[in-house]
Order: sequence, then structure tokens, then C-alpha cells
Amino acid sequence: MSVYDEAHRHCPPEDHIQTLARADPQLDIPSRPDFGLDSLFGLLASFVAAPLYLYASLRGKFQVWDEILDGLPDGAFAGPALDVGCGRGMVLLKMAQRKKKLLLASGDGTGDVPPAYGIDIFSTADQTGNAPLATYRNAAALSVVPHTVLHTASFTARFPFADAAFALVTSNLALHNAPRKGRLAAVKEMARVCAPGGSVVIVDLYGYFKDHRATLEGLGWEGVEVARVGFRMLYGVLPCQMLTAKAPTRRA
Repeated sequence: MSVYDEAHRHCPPEDHIQTLARADPQLDIPSRPDFGLDSLFGLLASFVAAPLYLYASLRGKFQVWDEILDGLPDGAFAGPALDVGCGRGMVLLKMAQRKKKLLLASGDGTGDVPPAYGIDIFSTADQTGNAPLATYRNAAALSVVPHTVLHTASFTARFPFADAAFALVTSNLALHNAPRKGRLAAVKEMARVCAPGGSVVIVDLYGYFKDHRATLEGLGWEGVEVARVGFRMLYGVLPCQMLTAKAPTRRA
């Protein structure tokens, strides 16, 4: 079953991962992935708190997301997953790795485990070296190219995906880059494409989650939880929060 909406079902957006793989399967593949730094401007603005920013960007966020994803049931990865504002692919490829593991656990490796999808506008102001090629190289370094789909798309506009297409929808340190109207649009779109009973997980800077919670609750979602992430994602003096929510099994 296609994850794309009616307008894109017969002509999906370009999948950068497969385009680059077809162009040259050995395209300068590193031995280890490189996810760059979260905003260089943010690092410079941190001044004396720059070590905290570097820790969060280079290590802390990886630990936090491993714990988040490890805490989800296998069923969350058995269906299609979407990472919104995926950048160079840290969360996207962690989901792809779990999909690969789930597929291999099926025995002969021929089961049906849909890939992880990512969308981004690839702004280098939001992440250093942000580009489809960087994400592809990381996917190749982690051997998850077959389990990853990557599109250029804005999260402030309608996603090119069908209603209820994804079992898991995530976003990491992306939504705060948009003005308020765009952030609200993104949360609504994340809710629209999340399947009944599926999960939405958003990690971002402190101060935006009152709107996120109100948006989901206004759509009839219950059990929306917001919590602090802790020192591992302390960007200078700016802490992060995490929103977790499950889509209602019946839509209003």
C-alpha cells in the first residue's frame, strides 16, 4: 500500500537515496557516519556554555534517541515510519537500523518491513553540511540504504503523504526553526499522517511544547505527555523537551 497521497501516488517525489545509489553505489562512502553539528550559529552563541552544546550535538542526542526508540515496541517499526526535518539522518537512520534488524529477525530476511522516510529542506543554517548527499553517505556507512527513503519537502506545508500512512512519526530539533504558523502546521501534518494507534515523538528546544500539546489535544488526541529531556540535550543554556503521544484509534 502506498504511503503517498493521491497527488503523489503515481508520481512520488524524488527519492534522493535511490537516485544517489543508482548514480554511483560507491560514491565516497565513509567508514563511519558524520552527522555534523546542530546550528553553528547556536554553538557560537553559547559562549562559555559551548561545551554543553557540543556534548548535546555530538553525543547526548544520540543517547536520548536510542533510549526513545528502544522503548518503543517492535510494531512501531514494522510499519512505515517518518522523520520530519530529518537533516543528515540521525533519527531517520536509527529507525532504518531497527527496521533492518526486524527484517533480519524474520528469519530469511524476506519479510515485509517498510522503510523509514525522511523529509527536509536541507538548510545548512539549521545543521552543518546539511544535504541529501550527506544523508545518503550516512545511510551507506550504516548499510541501511535499502531501508531509507529521502525526499525534499517542507514540514510547514502539506506533506506528500496519505492520511494515517505511518505507524511512527518523529521530529528532532527541527520545528523550532519555523515561525509559529509553520510549527502548528507541522504538528497538524504529523498528526494527519500518523496511523490510528501510532506514535508521535517530538524532541525540541524548551518553550514550544504548549502549542504542540494544545494542537494535538485540539485534534482529539489524549494522553499527550511533555517531559524534560535532561542535561544530555542542553544546548548551551537552552534545555530540550520531549512530547510523546499516541494517535486515537478512532479519529474524530
